[in-house]
Amino acid sequence: MNLSGKIKKLRAENNLTQEQLAERLQVSRSTISSWETGRSYPDLGMVIAICDCFNVSLDFLLREDEKMVRKLNFGIKQKRMLIGLVVILAVLLINTVASTTLFQANSKSLEISNVNMIRDLSYNGENPERDWNTTINLEMKSKNVFFKPLADDLLVYNDNGHLTLQTNWSFSLFNIFDTQRTVQADQSVLIDENVSNDDITLKLNGDKTNKLIPFQISDINN
Repeated sequence: MNLSGKIKKLRAENNLTQEQLAERLQVSRSTISSWETGRSYPDLGMVIAICDCFNVSLDFLLREDEKMVRKLNFGIKQKRMLIGLVVILAVLLINTVASTTLFQANSKSLEISNVNMIRDLSYNGENPERDWNTTINLEMKSKNVFFKPLADDLLVYNDNGHLTLQTNWSFSLFNIFDTQRTVQADQSVLIDENVSNDDITLKLNGDKTNKLIPFQISDINN
């Protein structure tokens, strides 16, 4: 006997009219009629309510009704797919918001390499249209696969030839697919002409170890 027949039989055995059963289950009488004639099926929550109403097991109610079992399984799969889709959309939304936010790069996760400096010793800093005499070219790489350093946000702080680097980086889950996480960056700075090349130092802002970054330096117009 399929589900529709069992619902009708259980209702009759308990001397209930369709109207009375509808009131117990808080549905319309036409819904009960549709279930008993097989025109429609109750969902899983309502099937459990019917089991509780007649004090029967879920196995008893669904046994022999393969069509109903397939419908319930399909409904469960749909709900799982919907939940999965909502989770994916939520993650993508969070990723989109986070990717528009700039974070100061963590010195422990930022790798600076291939640093080259060129000093123009002919420039004395008196031209207000040009406030630099040293160009710095370097490579930045994030050790964190979800963050990527931003070349345009590179800043160089100068304290009488003691240079400190700082940059921002952007977060994105899709950065994990970027195999080239190294970016080229250029920056300029004004170093007093009285500071010798040997006195110039370079380090990362926030690096508590005060580890100096190696670099190569050359002069033009000397």
